[in-house]
Amino acid sequence: MNYERTLLIDEHFVSPDEQILYIFGTGVDAETAYKKTEKKAVAFIDNYRHGEGFKFYGKPIISFDAYMDSRTKHDLIIIATYRFSREISEQLNRAGLIAGKDYYIWDEQYLYHEDEATKKFICFMEKTWSSYRIKEIKDDARVLIPFENRHDTAAIVYAYCGNFFAQKFHAKIEAYLRFGISIKDSSPVIKKIYRAFNVDNLIDPILNEEQDKEADELTESLWKKLYTWEDWKNIHIYNIHFGTTMIRHFLRIYIPTFNLREKKMYDFLKLAVRTIVFWYHYIHDHNFKVVLLGDGTNWDGYIRDIAIEKGIPAYALSYTVRKLNYDFAMGEPYLYFDKMWGQLSQEEQNYGIQWAKEKIHKRLEGSVSEVDPSSKNKYSFNVPMKERRVLDENNKLKIVIFPHIFEEDSYHVGEQIFDDNYFSWLCHLGELSEKTPFYDWYLKIHPCATRRDYIIYDMIARKYPRIKCIKTEISPFQLKKEGVKFALTVCGTIGQEYPAIGIQVINAGLNPYSCFSFTHNPRSKKEFDDMIMNLEGLEEPGKIEDLYKFYAVNYLFYNWNVVDFKSFFETEELAKSYDQLENDGKEIGTWRYTRYMDLWNDEKHRLLFESLPEMFDVLENWKPDRLYRRDVC
Repeated sequence: MNYERTLLIDEHFVSPDEQILYIFGTGVDAETAYKKTEKKAVAFIDNYRHGEGFKFYGKPIISFDAYMDSRTKHDLIIIATYRFSREISEQLNRAGLIAGKDYYIWDEQYLYHEDEATKKFICFMEKTWSSYRIKEIKDDARVLIPFENRHDTAAIVYAYCGNFFAQKFHAKIEAYLRFGISIKDSSPVIKKIYRAFNVDNLIDPILNEEQDKEADELTESLWKKLYTWEDWKNIHIYNIHFGTTMIRHFLRIYIPTFNLREKKMYDFLKLAVRTIVFWYHYIHDHNFKVVLLGDGTNWDGYIRDIAIEKGIPAYALSYTVRKLNYDFAMGEPYLYFDKMWGQLSQEEQNYGIQWAKEKIHKRLEGSVSEVDPSSKNKYSFNVPMKERRVLDENNKLKIVIFPHIFEEDSYHVGEQIFDDNYFSWLCHLGELSEKTPFYDWYLKIHPCATRRDYIIYDMIARKYPRIKCIKTEISPFQLKKEGVKFALTVCGTIGQEYPAIGIQVINAGLNPYSCFSFTHNPRSKKEFDDMIMNLEGLEEPGKIEDLYKFYAVNYLFYNWNVVDFKSFFETEELAKSYDQLENDGKEIGTWRYTRYMDLWNDEKHRLLFESLPEMFDVLENWKPDRLYRRDVC
């Protein structure tokens, strides 16, 4: 098929008045396409995130089957999802739709055609890396790197690290498509960039006949035992624990369900098992010397744990640089913050306490960037009080649930009480709300909630009507004034905020504050339930001094970036993720290639490449319980 005919390259495209516009996708690309087509789309189509009441930008989300049932000759579809554009194109072709007439692909990101910046960057990368190419591979040695199916400066980091290990082991470089994307959905433009820095092969994760049979048998065997989230958490394949990784993967992408026996759960299991079977055999059948991953979590976790089981070192390189371990949790160092506090001198402790008091005071006064200017969490405590009450006026004890963002990794610090699963936690709270008519239950919308989050919150509120959703733009001080005494989270930042205004926080698993005593940290479902059912008699944690200790270690003394992703770039702007750029009002795109090339020179390149052995030596010896000190002014 000639995909050039399907391209929609004009970002100011406006469909003719007689045509009815639909957008296929409900992610970031769909959002961009919707806005830049003047919000004319009447609905969104999605193969997974559809259902009664599901909406995106206030428009219904429908399945493709539902679309086809009501299709008219005036309809026009724009495919706006960079991960699955070609796969969806084939789906539309099979249904009889014609490319360039009935549908187009949104290609504002230049994934199917090259702009001038990309053409120059491809030539630049070929010139930079051609002399590093390994001419003779030793013992089938291989290095694995991620393939970002979009224009992203992370590819520059992969080029350095991939070529470093290729030189070290006389290995060839192979790339894997992140998030389980099919190779047919890979961008031909991005493939040119990867070939330019010596990537030999983009792995096509197709199972052979024997593996296909093995995956089907494993799926059927597992499905017979999966009735609860706890069952899912306990999944082991090849004697490797994959349950938590599956849950992390599922919650990152899909809308969860109350019925764990419905077809979409079976379909997800089958997809996950096929992924595991392919990568288990591929890694065991080849001589991989090192595995370089994106963030090392969620879908990446399947490859991570298989590699580690085989004794292959694995590292995360996408906007964070870390050595990986089984069921990797980015926040593991939090569990040792009390020990790290004890390693500070008395002078440092005194300074840290005073510093933390000042920062918390400013936070409560309304500052949104006192400790973490890069955070997208920009809500302020200094929200004006509402003239009318927000909560019901009665004598009932009032509890507020603070749900998490499902787009983020759901295993931030480690083991959770409710099956390593934010949704399982919400459902359990819903069940408790039905048993406690003597409490008032509220759910406060997360300030950074995505549209999928709103769908999930709404699902909880519909199933458990005793939980009332309240907006995020409500002052925490107003909640306290109107009677809120308890706030519930799994491991959220309210744990470092609400205790400062006298609202008790109850966590539901390992969290940043686990080793301190300013929040409640039940260790089991039974202990959690006993706490909730007896809130009136619950003794306050009371050790506010511990909050200052946490603040000082986390934001002042501890260096979270022992090896910094930013060290690969001359400016911070080049090292920013999509979310960080979005906070700055900028888009991820090819403009950063031009900026990178303008700042590059031979000497900087040589020094950076020569620093890589030391960098990976630091990573190899990194320990979660070690205090890595930040320079403190």
